Amino acid sequence: MPDYALICPFLTDDPMFAYGVEFGLLYTQMQNGTGDIKDYFCRKNQDRILLLASRLGWRVLRMKPWDEDWFFCEMEKGTAPAV
Repeated sequence: MPDYALICPFLTDDPMFAYGVEFGLLYTQMQNGTGDIKDYFCRKNQDRILLLASRLGWRVLRMKPWDEDWFFCEMEKGTAPAV
């Protein structure tokens, strides 16, 4: 029987902490990665994720809402358009 307990539980049950963890993991993946990213993310992080992508040279290929809390985003490493 699988155990779905966290290896290291969150220090707080504040949702902002979980958003920060999601953002931090994505930041590391984007900073070190060279391939595509295709995943679902919290909508509360959407603006931060799009800004991060543009700053680190990632291009959003496709983005769509999943429900009121999640969205799907597909990105590839490339040159960000000039602002």
